[in-house]
Amino acid sequence: MRPFGHPVHPMLVAFPLGLLSLVPCWDALFWFRVLPEAVHVAYWTELAGLVGGALAVVTGIADLTGYADKPQVLTTGLRHGFLAGTALSLFVVAFAIRSGSATAPSLAVCVLDVLGAGCLAGAGWLGGHLVFHHRAGVEAEPARNASVAKPSSS
Repeated sequence: MRPFGHPVHPMLVAFPLGLLSLVPCWDALFWFRVLPEAVHVAYWTELAGLVGGALAVVTGIADLTGYADKPQVLTTGLRHGFLAGTALSLFVVAFAIRSGSATAPSLAVCVLDVLGAGCLAGAGWLGGHLVFHHRAGVEAEPARNASVAKPSSS
């Protein structure tokens, strides 16, 4: 998806990555009695991250379909998508068993949130690998750039 020539997926992943990665931190602040209100923040942060994550998944799938002819990019993209999907699934389960924003999260919720954050870290690393190694999403139209003369190295 490239409205105005810019890929949407990289713009959307920043919010769920940041929000969902913070959920275990908020839970820890609550559990260690540093910030009692952190239980509310964790609940709403997780909800917002899941909504943003759903949007990122849709745009990521749309982008990935454009690389069916590049097996290395497709393989890395599928690994990236698998980790991101696993992370979102873990956060969805954690959110579903979280008893609302007013009660302490159970140990199971905290474990699922930490595992989800770990999967997000791996998915983010692979996303960076797609961009910086495979140049996925960097060139909107490679054919247009091919006509530009390259400077000679003489």
